[in-house]
Amino acid sequence: MTHKTSRPARLVLLSVDGLRPGLYRGPESRRRFPNLNALEKAGASAEAVESIYPTTTYPAHATMVTGLPPRAHGIYGHLASLDPTEKARPWCWFARALRAPTLWDVARVCGRRSAAVSWPVSAGAAIDHNIPEIWDPALPDPHRDFETSAQQATPGLFPEVAKILMPMLGKADPDQMRGEAALYLWKRYRPDLLLVHFVYYDQQAHAFGPVSAQALAALESADREIGRIRDAMSNDQATTLVVLSDHGFVPVEKEAAPLTAFADQGLFARGADGSLALRRLGAVHAGGSFALYWLEEPSGDDRRRLEKAVERLCATGAVLEVVDRQKLAALQADPDAELMLEAAPGFYFSDRTDGPPVRDSVKDRGTHGHLPTRAGLEAMFIAVGREIAAGKNLGRISLKQICPTLARLMGLPADILAPEEKPLALV
Repeated sequence: MTHKTSRPARLVLLSVDGLRPGLYRGPESRRRFPNLNALEKAGASAEAVESIYPTTTYPAHATMVTGLPPRAHGIYGHLASLDPTEKARPWCWFARALRAPTLWDVARVCGRRSAAVSWPVSAGAAIDHNIPEIWDPALPDPHRDFETSAQQATPGLFPEVAKILMPMLGKADPDQMRGEAALYLWKRYRPDLLLVHFVYYDQQAHAFGPVSAQALAALESADREIGRIRDAMSNDQATTLVVLSDHGFVPVEKEAAPLTAFADQGLFARGADGSLALRRLGAVHAGGSFALYWLEEPSGDDRRRLEKAVERLCATGAVLEVVDRQKLAALQADPDAELMLEAAPGFYFSDRTDGPPVRDSVKDRGTHGHLPTRAGLEAMFIAVGREIAAGKNLGRISLKQICPTLARLMGLPADILAPEEKPLALV
């Protein structure tokens, strides 16, 4: 049975991974990021968006399209495996892991067509024209793995889009490639809902720091792609453009490796080559946080060993807070975690298994994954369209408010989605 919608509005949803609002505001930033600033003046925008816990890409993007927190939609983190000894851990790529209806599900029920480019947790989704974000984690450079995405894309779509992308290989950054693919889908298939995930800023912010020259140059690239997409849809008055992000970023200088402390307490075994072997404890690192799981019922001795290992980590100064099950429930976060470690300022957690528990970072200069109330972890939101007030300040909003707002903008019925929050007032 098909629902009737109140109006045939279309929506373009652009996610800039890791972008906090302070980066594109201010006199110098306005010159560097003219399209973001122009959109903010033309529409309604949030001073800040409070994300979910942990503040990482996959659970946050699931919240964007369901209106629900991780505990309800089922995507608790980026990794689908709790085994830190696994050499190539799969991510939460597949939409079947979602335990709630999504924006694209409602669009399909209503006879509306959708398209997506590299949207997280969208492999196998009910999206009409879909090139999902997915890769082979065993490859040395997963970001250059186009074959896995092609296999999971809508049949026949990837070769079609690849024709326009192949000349760009080696010359364009990831966001330019995704922007070009999005423009092709928009012009060729005229979807009612288009979702695009830009990743280059996040990559550079991790490697060089959130306000590094490299990260800001990547954000300039995203800003240009946003401008190109805005221009392509500018003559369609029925289309709303929304630019948003999943989380912010903070700088780091020190790397903490909790697995070394847990192994020293015998919570993991070590093989002859020094590699870890799984026992009762599972773990997922998320930069600013580190989740621990009992895979089997722990003994009293297991619990004492875990407590000693956590005490040792806290003594290094790397842990700001131990987030227990009660607080995880209040945060509507992972119901299966025994606890999560919250990184102290300047620290991030890795899955390193050897060496000292804490050392100077040799890889990352920026991270996220902390509590959503931490300064710098704020996400952003801008909406521009015919029924949206220009220059409206929405204040501080919740990431959970975005999906019901998007559904209303598209004229989709509210009885299929199950969001916890009411839509934002954009007029």
